[in-house]
Amino acid sequence: MTITRIQPNPGRLSHALVHNGIVYVTGQVPEDRTQDVNGQTKQLLARIDELLEAAGSDKSNILFAQIWLKHAVKDFSEMNAAWSEWIPHNALPARATVESNLAAEDILVEIALQAAVKG
Repeated sequence: MTITRIQPNPGRLSHALVHNGIVYVTGQVPEDRTQDVNGQTKQLLARIDELLEAAGSDKSNILFAQIWLKHAVKDFSEMNAAWSEWIPHNALPARATVESNLAAEDILVEIALQAAVKG
């Protein structure tokens, strides 16, 4: 059994890992938390692009995405606008979006996902 760990953070987690042709991207949170939910979402999606590339995949291979919003009713459309600009319309994954009390007050969105490795 081979597991490839991508950008491990010692003692805590790997930002992504690959096992049996699937990339697992851990929950990503924004670095610049001064932005609104649209800006935070765009940050996360850019970071996810980097992680997927390092794992031998890309956003067209996403199987499932889980999105947590601090304020789902208020922020859903702005988050979704950033997501819709980013995701290829011919490769829409399964997705769930829920409201959650996130780890810090200034985190408005968190995204985790699974994708198939290209090939």
